[in-house]
Amino acid sequence: MIRPIAVLAFAAVLAFSCSGNDPEPENTDSEFTSTVGIQDMIVPPEGDTFTVSITATGAWKCAVPQTWIKVSPAEGKAGSFEVEIKVEANTATSGRMTTLTFRAGDDVRSMLISQDGKNPDAVTAKDFYLNSHYHDKMHFSTGRLRTTSAVMQSFDISKDGNTIYYTQLNNNFRVYLSWAAPNYKSTPANFMTLNYTGHGSNFTIEEASDGVWIWMDNFSSKNSSGEYWDAQIISRFPVKAGTTINSFDATENYYFGEKNISVAVDIEGDMLTILGISSGRIRTYRLSELKALPVEDITLAPITYGGEQSAPHSETTKTLTVKARDARKLTTLGDFSITRGKYSDGTTISWQGFDVHGGMIYQAQGNGHADGTPSPGWVQMKTISGTTIVPLTTIKALEDLNDLKEAGITDTGYMEPEGVKWRNGLIYCGFASKNSSNVRMGTIFNYNPNLMK
Repeated sequence: MIRPIAVLAFAAVLAFSCSGNDPEPENTDSEFTSTVGIQDMIVPPEGDTFTVSITATGAWKCAVPQTWIKVSPAEGKAGSFEVEIKVEANTATSGRMTTLTFRAGDDVRSMLISQDGKNPDAVTAKDFYLNSHYHDKMHFSTGRLRTTSAVMQSFDISKDGNTIYYTQLNNNFRVYLSWAAPNYKSTPANFMTLNYTGHGSNFTIEEASDGVWIWMDNFSSKNSSGEYWDAQIISRFPVKAGTTINSFDATENYYFGEKNISVAVDIEGDMLTILGISSGRIRTYRLSELKALPVEDITLAPITYGGEQSAPHSETTKTLTVKARDARKLTTLGDFSITRGKYSDGTTISWQGFDVHGGMIYQAQGNGHADGTPSPGWVQMKTISGTTIVPLTTIKALEDLNDLKEAGITDTGYMEPEGVKWRNGLIYCGFASKNSSNVRMGTIFNYNPNLMK
């Protein structure tokens, strides 16, 4: 039986192209004047056949990247067409997906086809990509945070995958670092406090022979709004439950000659990358070379800290000289800049963390909405020299509001992207999730490391 797809408006059509060779119609002035049913499809394991109605003003083609899908006709001239799409039975236990790309001149419409496997229990996180719809197997964790009111800023995961570390910014001057097992529903008992360090918007956990350490931005300054930004140092702190560390307690410091920086570290890959939050500049260094630099006195720009309720110091402005290693003496492994994305109204999209692994940079962007609409989120992948491997790509599962509600993740749509990590062969995307009871949680999805199929 051939089944038609329901009519969709043009605005509902996605706009990304699939891997493989894109079609090249001879008439570049051609466009689709109407579309019927060009939408994502989930196909059962036994396969299915359905139709798509299109109308084009000139030549058009459809790119078909997989042999298990047949499209007829796959191209045409100006006019209206009923396109038959046949998806063969999937004999594998796990699911599969691909993207059909319809192109008329410069007008591109894409259709993601996802097919379940014979045994849904065999599905793993590697079956899902950033452009996959929500599936419970991509949901790694929704865990309780240290406080219910403070927004999660970033996260990391232990090597064995059994511990998640979260940062939360509380009362502006302090960052809570807490840790617990995935899907832990009680308030984490393990936590430490870091005062005046910064926003906690990115960090890396290092599991070393002498204990657990955290790499993060440090020596930030309080601005007129009371927020701590403009970090001048990257520091390495010991992670110890029940302790409180002030910014200037750090004994292992690195200076890069730029304010407002954050850090990601690939311990096994011997790389450390800093992102200039204001400048967009991304620089990667050999970690062992940084550690081999001599420790010297570095005088920082004046810093303001303290004065908040519960803060350990009254408000103070100082010019500090710290013991640090000066990264300006080294040659970088990679140095490039990226720009923030913008919404259609010109509003700048927030940067939401990054990671470095295997010579690749993964960077997240997005914002949180609690108005019943999807929270927008994207991830991109570049080499450490700036070559784009995967362009800024929508995290599709954030649009599946009913699925997120049924999974108990959010009933308001609030899923603010808060970090991206490569760990144990997977990509993890973190979100500050919130429901209508206003309890903030830390939610993490995991994906195939190729990001898109």
